[in-house]
Amino acid sequence: MKNLLCEIYTEEMPARLVRDTERQFSEIFAGLLKHSHLNYGEIESFGTPRRICIFIKDIPEKEEDTTVEVKGPSYKIAVDENGNKLPPYLKFLETHHLSESDIFIKEIKDSKYLYGKKLLKGRDAEDVLKELIIETLKGLHFTRPMHWESSGVEFIRPIRNILLLFGEDVLDIEYAGVRSNNLSFGLQIDVPLSFTIKHPEEYFKKIRENYVILSYNERRRIVENRIKDIARKINGVPVYTEDFLEEVVNMNEYPTPFLASIGIKEIRIPECIIESVIKSHLKSFPVKERNGTSLLPYFIGVRNGTSDFIENVRAGYERVAKARILDGSFFFEEDKKTPLEVFVEKLGGVVFMTGLGSMKEKTERLEKLAKFIAHTLPLSNSEAENLIRAAHLSKTDLVSNVVGEFPELEGRIGGIYARFWGENEEVATAISEQYLPLYSGDKLPLSEIGKILSIIDRIDTLAGGFIQGIDYSSSKDPFGLRRIASGVVQIVFSMGLGRFPLKALVYEALTYYQIEKDEDKKRDEVLNFLRERAEGILKEKGIRYDVANAVLMLPIDLMPAYLERASTIMKHLNEETLALICTTNKRIKNIIEKSGFKGEGSVRRDLFFDKAEEELYNVMSDSKLTLNSLLEKGDYEAALSLYYFISPSVFKFFDNVLVMDENDNVKNNRLSLLKELKSLFDAYADFSQITFEG
Repeated sequence: MKNLLCEIYTEEMPARLVRDTERQFSEIFAGLLKHSHLNYGEIESFGTPRRICIFIKDIPEKEEDTTVEVKGPSYKIAVDENGNKLPPYLKFLETHHLSESDIFIKEIKDSKYLYGKKLLKGRDAEDVLKELIIETLKGLHFTRPMHWESSGVEFIRPIRNILLLFGEDVLDIEYAGVRSNNLSFGLQIDVPLSFTIKHPEEYFKKIRENYVILSYNERRRIVENRIKDIARKINGVPVYTEDFLEEVVNMNEYPTPFLASIGIKEIRIPECIIESVIKSHLKSFPVKERNGTSLLPYFIGVRNGTSDFIENVRAGYERVAKARILDGSFFFEEDKKTPLEVFVEKLGGVVFMTGLGSMKEKTERLEKLAKFIAHTLPLSNSEAENLIRAAHLSKTDLVSNVVGEFPELEGRIGGIYARFWGENEEVATAISEQYLPLYSGDKLPLSEIGKILSIIDRIDTLAGGFIQGIDYSSSKDPFGLRRIASGVVQIVFSMGLGRFPLKALVYEALTYYQIEKDEDKKRDEVLNFLRERAEGILKEKGIRYDVANAVLMLPIDLMPAYLERASTIMKHLNEETLALICTTNKRIKNIIEKSGFKGEGSVRRDLFFDKAEEELYNVMSDSKLTLNSLLEKGDYEAALSLYYFISPSVFKFFDNVLVMDENDNVKNNRLSLLKELKSLFDAYADFSQITFEG
């Protein structure tokens, strides 16, 4: 048994892609290894800004021998009536190096075929592993790969070295013009120090001695614990999100946090500009007072290296911070001299999307959508005015000096400028919230006007993106259409409404682009895309696939209720009450589908001939208003209870009434009754999608 070690050493990778690259490398290699005939022990993978590593224990030096079945010719053409072997039989033996004792007959779909048992000798593990490493490297996918040498290899960053050891032996491969060896490299300072690895186990000791911490979790623990300790000493708390912490951790192979001072006694600019300088330009952590209200005049930087000469590093960080904050202060003061309406006019010079006009034209579309949705929901006069005004001013900060220098502040600066120029708080808040959520799990807009503005902004972008045919596949999504659609879904889920006019909103948004053909197709594409993102988010939130399918069958305007209805169903998955409801619904659905009934007529009571018909009709009629009221109020628990109350009458109907009566009028009336009953169940979800064990 030997251990395998592979390290792909590269130029510095983007921090946000390090973990994904490590995951891909590990999963692809493990998947290929699983389908080989090699046994193996524990698999560990590691990723830093400059290397992706995989370490696998206890691999045998040779594959196991295996026996496979080889399909041969039809028995008819291989053996004659007297049992003599014909040429196809002999050719089959020769081709696969089989003897007659290896041959057997197998019947497939009433036809007999010759089969042979063939022994495959296991290959040397070295040969197998070399192939798998090459296949793994070729199987990695990146949104924006790099090309840097003549073979045309694509990788996230240029590969500079491949360490590949199987026990003490170097596995000889070549990829991207780099031949494998037994060398690795320490922390990158000016020129990284190389060192020789004799066997895989030695690697971990030597890499640590050369100031590289391979484990992401260990680097994260060092950074998070240390920045909290440093902030505590100045009576503060570090400011960060999970994504930002991960980015900083994956920028460093040997992280050393340190305290630095902003160096400006009196700062009269929005704190978001200071935060942006510290986080975006210095990849450091702002520090707030313990109550989280105001920034302290400090920040915590993270050096990639030891604490040696940390004073010089701190001085450099402080010099950059002071200069950039003063720049921000200058731009902010300059922007305050320009009225917002001037900014609106300047938007005419900013391209929205290629072929889809300017940001001023987008602003005009947003105003139209704001007026449309204000009447559709409807909103009060003041809410409608605020929404339309917020839409008119929503993109003004895109042409401001501050956003030009700090683009990550778009929206937030717009809200600040709106307040400065006397806009009311509802308008200013909506402008500042319009881009939320920025990513999955990010905070959502809190104000109702902010939520609606964010939705119409995203719907307009989706409409334009689909009209332009922008690719949003898994490997490409240049305009972030999937993220934009997910944002719509997350906000709609949070609105606390029974319904939201998404369908009408999408239709309206598309009309502003004056589609010349395939308008219905584009509408369906956008709506289906939103539904797909809703499905993904439901599953992310722990909703089982069949329950998700049940609520996704509802009209898209009921999307605000998808999550809550699905969550309510999830609570009852192990209860007989839900099983009975689902069984009832499936039985109704099956009868209607098998009958092929397409009628839409109302139920006629004069055609009832059994008490069970009358009872079911009365129960259904009595329940309809109550059920609609419960669904409207969002009392989904009570609605489920009502369905359970209806079920016995349905089963009594099936036990006593022959639906497919010889008299067409009677039959169709009973089918109309069932169809009306099915629509009552479908108002909650398509319960027939839900599965139960057994």
